[in-house]
Amino acid sequence: MTKKTNWYHTIFNLHHKKRYIHKLNRQIAEIKQATIKVKVPRGEVFIVGYKDESKANQTCQWDGTIVKFRVPYCLEYKYGKYICSKLGNFEININRLPDNGAKTWHFYRQDNRWVVAVQFTPSPVNKRCRPVEYGCIGIDMNPGSIGWAYVDFQGNLKASGSIPLQTGLPKVKQEATIVDACIQLAILAATLACPIVCESLDFAAKTTQLREKGRKYARMLSGWAYSRFYQLLKSILSNRGIQLININPAYTSLIGYFSNMI
Repeated sequence: MTKKTNWYHTIFNLHHKKRYIHKLNRQIAEIKQATIKVKVPRGEVFIVGYKDESKANQTCQWDGTIVKFRVPYCLEYKYGKYICSKLGNFEININRLPDNGAKTWHFYRQDNRWVVAVQFTPSPVNKRCRPVEYGCIGIDMNPGSIGWAYVDFQGNLKASGSIPLQTGLPKVKQEATIVDACIQLAILAATLACPIVCESLDFAAKTTQLREKGRKYARMLSGWAYSRFYQLLKSILSNRGIQLININPAYTSLIGYFSNMI
């Protein structure tokens, strides 16, 4: 118990709010007068392309075997006009690199060597699944596995199963495990010629809910990012012409419960 009145607490809180406002105003004034500093990371280069440029990027171009990088004018005397390197002779399972359209190149250092990545708008692929009205595969994530169920055009359950998904692995191995599970789902959807349906989730809210369910869910969340699975699944299905449909998660658990009872 305290003898301080509500009036005292109101005055005290108001005083602290005034102090906080004064602190923010002082910080804003200091920021306005501060010198702008730009940090350029070492060992990392971005070359942004444009769709109207030759080969979608005037500075960096790749012909499928050799990548050619245009050297800045101030360094031509030292390195020449272009720096070329072999980039090829590797198997591409799915090549969606278009002939035109902007391409942005990213050069960065990793494990004491240069790595090259390119960002582009992929070429469209032919669809390998029928509309959802003819049937679909529904998926749900659980600790240690991904459950799936195939229903026909009348909503009848025709097949179901689960794909093991080990968690708590190092980042690289965990990513490989997730990719393998996504590829298995893609093969299943291509075999049945149907789209995959999953919940459209607010991952921040989902994370909070899963933590409240127990240690297994908390362990699943602590081992790897919950949203990473859906990011990779969307990319893999898109490359294979399979549709991924997001639905409202409201009442999905209840619907599944009554379906099992029937």
